[in-house]
Amino acid sequence: MGMEIGVAGIVGAIVIGLGFFVWMVSSFYQKCGPNQAMIISGMLSNEDDRKFKIVVGGGTTVFPVIQQRAFLSLEVMTIEIKSLAPIITKNGVPVFVDGVAQVKVKGDPASIATAAEQFLDKDDTEISQIAHETLVGHLRAILGTMEVEELIQSFDSFAQKVQEVSLADLAKMGLTVVSFTLKELRDNVGYLEALGRKRTAEAKREADIGVANASKETTIAQAAASRDSTIAQ
Repeated sequence: MGMEIGVAGIVGAIVIGLGFFVWMVSSFYQKCGPNQAMIISGMLSNEDDRKFKIVVGGGTTVFPVIQQRAFLSLEVMTIEIKSLAPIITKNGVPVFVDGVAQVKVKGDPASIATAAEQFLDKDDTEISQIAHETLVGHLRAILGTMEVEELIQSFDSFAQKVQEVSLADLAKMGLTVVSFTLKELRDNVGYLEALGRKRTAEAKREADIGVANASKETTIAQAAASRDSTIAQ
């Protein structure tokens, strides 16, 4: 009887021990969402010559004390691009340009690793500010090679060029530009307003010339018709 109790006690202890082990391991299992990267650092977390392990949209076991975890967002960040200081164009006109950029951490492992090294201790606001400074820097450089009239005529292609030249610098931080759109071009010296008045005046003059030419052609046609009628009589 005593032996049976002893065996039952051992079995019970084993079951309890296994249950505790399963609970402990499951409590160590950490998950991240589909638009998140989980970065595990510390002992036993080296991966591909890196000192940390990357998990995207899944889970893994993270051992307390010897390992640490952090999360990196892979969501698109919408950044309002504003040139707070005037940008001097090729023809010397100081202008302000406003736009909207969508920036995110690239989804490949190398880019996530780069972004983790750059931004793991920073929030989205700080990351957005760094991307903003990069985009404005390229915007300023490109705009310095263009005249205002040229910019107005090629608004979309200018935005595309800013996006393209920014990609290399942002890639060094693990980021990419999903889109970049210009919203507004303005100045505080009245150049754009004067340019608008000039274009309006030119359009009106061309319209007046068109009306005058049409009236002249009508008069000539009427005179010709009257002459033909007289000859016929």
